[in-house]
Amino acid sequence: MEKQTTNWFFLLGAALILALTMFFVGNAMIRSNKDNQQTSQWITNTISVVGEWKASVAPDMLVINVSISELAASTELAQTQANDKVNKLKEILKAADIADKDIKTTNVNAYPEYDWSNANGRKLLWYRAQQSVSINVSGEGFWEKWGNIVTQISKIGWVNVDNTYFDLKDKITAYQWARDKAFADAKTKAEQLAKAGGVSLGKPVMITDNNVSYSPGPIMYAKNLWAWVAADTATASNALSPWETEVTINVNVVYEIK
Repeated sequence: MEKQTTNWFFLLGAALILALTMFFVGNAMIRSNKDNQQTSQWITNTISVVGEWKASVAPDMLVINVSISELAASTELAQTQANDKVNKLKEILKAADIADKDIKTTNVNAYPEYDWSNANGRKLLWYRAQQSVSINVSGEGFWEKWGNIVTQISKIGWVNVDNTYFDLKDKITAYQWARDKAFADAKTKAEQLAKAGGVSLGKPVMITDNNVSYSPGPIMYAKNLWAWVAADTATASNALSPWETEVTINVNVVYEIK
């Protein structure tokens, strides 16, 4: 009899726990469904637009990328030869009033070169040392300095100008300006849609910065200066004309409607 009473209390407790569990689960499902309905209602009571602004900005800097490659009987000798040319390059740039902070070494590399045509295996030929330098030219009439700098660099011999392009020193300010314009474009579109739909435009409830595109000025492709200038020294003396850089901003804005 005592055992049956114990079993009865056990079954009653289990049933009570099951009932409470079902109650809380059901309540959670009802609340979740209510939240989903509210979210769906919020989504349907909005206008989503994409604002875009594309603008051309006058560049205030010229970037010149230069590379030096030297071959020698040893790595040490090849590196010494490359360093000597880099030092000569820096002297030229100093004479052109280019600050040290605007001269950056972007790559240093050294490796052996082999002849793989030997039937008995590879044969060591030389050791090559390479250095790449990026030069920022700015200030008044910065584009006019290009011709003189390139002409002087060519006199070092066996130096390549890999590419040259116009750029902006302060891209952040340009982005901020374009972003303001893109947001204004989004608001104009949203106001037009609200008016067409016979509703009132509310405040923005979501703003997403979708895309930032920046296209610097034209690139001047690689020229082997020692041969190029020997063929036409006068060409190197010509100054460049600054081309404008293009900044594009896209923003997605979701407005509530009333």
